[in-house]
Amino acid sequence: MTPAERLETILRGGYCTRWHANPDLAHIRETLAEHHGRVVQILLAIHPDPSLDLIRAAAHHDCGEPFVGDLPAPFKEAHPEIAGAHAEVEAEALRELCVAPLLTRADAAWLQLADRLAAFAHVRQVAPQLLDKGEWGEARQWLEHRSWELGCQAVIYDFVGGPR
Repeated sequence: MTPAERLETILRGGYCTRWHANPDLAHIRETLAEHHGRVVQILLAIHPDPSLDLIRAAAHHDCGEPFVGDLPAPFKEAHPEIAGAHAEVEAEALRELCVAPLLTRADAAWLQLADRLAAFAHVRQVAPQLLDKGEWGEARQWLEHRSWELGCQAVIYDFVGGPR
């Protein structure tokens, strides 16, 4: 793949939409590019010193989805072996696009936090009534727990509404 083809592929993939398999959110538009931008913004706002590899990963972490699709979170939780195999195929697609930097364990944890916080923030903005439902309460708890591990609990607790 030439650099121009790689650029075209990355930019075109950014128009793919998220939430397509979520009945509560499928009607609400959010593209991969919008999501990637939010993840980068979150990291720049809450991480004390993000590495360039972390920012690169955040800007491209779902670029493989246009090639391999995405699995709904409940399915991933119910079938971790399939989710793991799917993640490997998606990682290969990212490597083919040359947008898969090697992350430290800490950077991977930060990326996961920012990715989930971006989803939570999007739902809070476009469908706040959903935050009282079970899966979003679990997401809130996960964010709060991970924020303690990463030392950013004050900002996360304030943002997601404090401990529940």
